[in-house]
Amino acid sequence: MKFDNHTLILLRRSPLFRALEPSQFNALVDTARLYTLNEGELLFRQGDPLNEVFVNIKGFVKLFRLTPNGDEKVVDIIVPGSSFAEAVLFMGGRQYPVHAVALKPATVVGINAVQYEQMLRSSVDVCFGMMGLMSRRMHWLLNEVDRLTLHNATFRLVIWLLEARCSDPTCNRIALDVPKHVVASRLSIKPETFSRILKRLANHQLISVNDQHIDLLDVAMLEEMIRVEL
Repeated sequence: MKFDNHTLILLRRSPLFRALEPSQFNALVDTARLYTLNEGELLFRQGDPLNEVFVNIKGFVKLFRLTPNGDEKVVDIIVPGSSFAEAVLFMGGRQYPVHAVALKPATVVGINAVQYEQMLRSSVDVCFGMMGLMSRRMHWLLNEVDRLTLHNATFRLVIWLLEARCSDPTCNRIALDVPKHVVASRLSIKPETFSRILKRLANHQLISVNDQHIDLLDVAMLEEMIRVEL
């Protein structure tokens, strides 16, 4: 399939493809599929056969599981440029362990899983590239476990506030690209607790909350709260 230059650039920058030779990359792209998802549209369901791995091109994709009582637990929010489902393939899985749904209109590229797996088996460089990606994610997951098990809800929310702001060090604004209840679920915080903590931080003039963004008014104090907790 033919993709526009923006899509090809994002694909080429993905850790999934950096170690590929041009011929390998082109072979995968030729058989790839483009998914245009409306808000709330499912890409796949938990338990569906793992036929493709994905790279998000535009919008946000929510990965989630349902608890036995029907509650939704957000596992991850996939931003543009990020890949997902490849870890399952790398571990020999044959089914998606989560649901994937578009939080907002999204564009996703699906890469043939069998074809990609064959390239992994035939190229040491590609395997090492994948191992590096998995190692980074494992480190991130270990940090997540620490946050969820060792620290309270306020700590988790303040960490998220500090990490979610734009990369420019002079910028202290967070764009709320996804609903607050989704962020709350991602942080394992009940929505009402999430709102209560935001209100308390705002009352202490540490942040200000608007419909589409949060401004960090006192970054130094927020960072001190983290240091005290640690």
